[in-house]
Amino acid sequence: MEERKEKALEVARGYFHKYGYRRASLSDLIEEIGISKPTFYNYFKNKEELFFAVMLEAYTEFHYQYTTQEKTATNAMERLQLFVSTFGWFLDTYPIYRDLFKPNNDLLPKWMQSRYSKDFFAEGVETVKSILEQGLDEGIFRADLDVPKTALLVYYVIVSVLSNDPGIFKKAGGPAYEVDVPTLITLIGQGLLSRE
Repeated sequence: MEERKEKALEVARGYFHKYGYRRASLSDLIEEIGISKPTFYNYFKNKEELFFAVMLEAYTEFHYQYTTQEKTATNAMERLQLFVSTFGWFLDTYPIYRDLFKPNNDLLPKWMQSRYSKDFFAEGVETVKSILEQGLDEGIFRADLDVPKTALLVYYVIVSVLSNDPGIFKKAGGPAYEVDVPTLITLIGQGLLSRE
């Protein structure tokens, strides 16, 4: 049973990547998975619950990528750079997360009420908090930082800036708008760095 549920999640991930949440047809998805509707409903209540399960799998991959690479960082600034760049990689690799932030999306409020969303956010804030504390201990971050408030703000900026598509503001025929991850890292880092 678990094997079929894992297969369903794997197929659903590719399907949501291809079509997004809104355009994904549950009937077509169930057919592509190769299970019956009753079997699907034994695993998931609805398309929304399946989407959240796929999001959990995707976030687990982000966490794994970050924690395995984090060991190579020699200081807090390198950890911060790694965290931001890994989050950028996560969004590029799993574009379904960006689906949540598309305009007129009714999925975002539902996602924000889920336990997964709250757990992911809290974990992200705690990770940034530990990076800030390390940077304070190393003397590379400003001594006057209010770590809890700064961690919340830095994490929120990372998630908001990288998850939203500034291209929605692009004028017809105008240049493309893209957030450059190295520039974001520089701006955040310079605000945190000690002036000494």
